[in-house]
Amino acid sequence: MLKIEKKPKTITIAVPQSEYVQNFDTNFYSNWLRKETGYDIRFVTISSGYEEEYISTMLRADEGRIDALFLPREKDYVDKSLILSFAKEGLIEDLSEYVTEGTQSFDVANEIEGESKGLRVDDKIYFFPSIDTGKKQSNMQILWINLGWLRKLSLQIPETTEDFKTVLEAFKEMDPNGNGMKDELPLISNNSDDSYKSFYFLLNAFLYVDPTKDYIVRKNDDGIERGLTYCKDLYEEGLLKDTCNDYSPRQVRELINSPQDLVGAFTSKSIEEIVYPNCEDVLARYIQVPPLKGPKGEQNAIELETEAYIGGFIPANSSHKEEAFEIMDLMLSLEGSLISSFGEEDVDWRSAQNGELSGYGSKAKITTLNYLSGKIQNKSFAGIGPMYLPEAYSDAVAWNGDNSFVEYFDARAIRIYEQFYRAYTSLDDLGKEANTVIRLKEKEANVIQTYIFGGKKQ
Repeated sequence: MLKIEKKPKTITIAVPQSEYVQNFDTNFYSNWLRKETGYDIRFVTISSGYEEEYISTMLRADEGRIDALFLPREKDYVDKSLILSFAKEGLIEDLSEYVTEGTQSFDVANEIEGESKGLRVDDKIYFFPSIDTGKKQSNMQILWINLGWLRKLSLQIPETTEDFKTVLEAFKEMDPNGNGMKDELPLISNNSDDSYKSFYFLLNAFLYVDPTKDYIVRKNDDGIERGLTYCKDLYEEGLLKDTCNDYSPRQVRELINSPQDLVGAFTSKSIEEIVYPNCEDVLARYIQVPPLKGPKGEQNAIELETEAYIGGFIPANSSHKEEAFEIMDLMLSLEGSLISSFGEEDVDWRSAQNGELSGYGSKAKITTLNYLSGKIQNKSFAGIGPMYLPEAYSDAVAWNGDNSFVEYFDARAIRIYEQFYRAYTSLDDLGKEANTVIRLKEKEANVIQTYIFGGKKQ
């Protein structure tokens, strides 16, 4: 009797375009998921620029041909409130009955209960999280300065706001990039993310300003006035440039990575998100500056609350809901998250050996062999889709000696910055040190920016 082999079920997943993933269909991670689940997993790419339209149309189709949708770990990829509204409309599958004891989702939900509150709708579970709980995710802003320019001009890394202004003046006037032109940008700022707004970093040398929690802590002095005046003076003297205030993140990266060597200093959450892969000359160009000390000794760094992003969801019109859940639940496993973060074991990474230390000085668990982050590769989904990497692994990666291993440079900076975090947990705690706690809403934040950059045009 002829034996007929049953074809595996075909599960179709929509994914965003990625400049870092060669091919989702042939990706190592995709093949691992196929092997582990037995499903024929296929991918449909969402055209860049039409993400919200695609998702809306896909969710409202009478017969869904998409079984799951993966999202990148990017704040502005799609409007989160729009996705949440789709869940309220019943267009996204409620996962509550799937998330039961014994599933990865159940364990992760308990581990990150606080961090994932923003992913719930009416206390129901609709979304698979994407979260890295490492220290790098907890630091808002680091100041990076052009070490090559400092060395050429025989300047030291600044420690105070006064030192920093002196350095910026030298950057502006003394042609540190050596091209005979006054084209240097001493300090830049950018509006695409709070971490790129360098004036927040500067204000924290005068008083505690946390735009992520809407806090300005005003002590019994004129810190806010002195801080704003300092920033405004830098702008009016051509030291803080508004040249790229409205640049996209990609344009900011292009500017900083330019071989013309134009930027003296900038702020970002990490150097990884700025410097291009394998650009060792650019990576060596910049070094972190500790939080600056203000004229009255104020010195602050902002600690973020770890945030879970939407890693994926199942459309309510999916034809294979249970199978889609099985795939995404597997992605939340430690093995799945290690592939997502580091690629193929014993090829791209291995278990750390005794004596190997992480970038934070602790005992390492992972040693990278082929660092994938920010590179075009075909081993992982480059931050797309569900993922949960515990801090015990995220902060336990050994530096392999490769100068392009940017995690080491970020860890080195964060070890300095975490000494200046403020242990504020509530407005009551803030009030113990301050006579005024101002809730910094969007309107007030715009006023601050307008005040600083509202002077004469450069």
